[in-house]
Amino acid sequence: MDFVLKNKNGKVVKRFSVVGPQNINQILLWIWRDLFVSLFADGTENDKKRAPDLLEDIESVLGVSSLERLLYGGKPSKSSLT
Repeated sequence: MDFVLKNKNGKVVKRFSVVGPQNINQILLWIWRDLFVSLFADGTENDKKRAPDLLEDIESVLGVSSLERLLYGGKPSKSSLT
């Protein structure tokens, strides 16, 4: 499956090519990571205070390993591949 994220001007920000629907989590975690970066860069204090709740929601839906994968843009860390 090919997936392209574009900004509001239509410029391609990120391209993904994943095999199988089970790998859609990689795309979702990359989007979440980008949202957290934006939140901490430009969000209000109230937005930033919600970060732990958002992380908890991600963990409850995608599992505890998803938090580490979030740091790597949705990809498994090198330590989890060995």
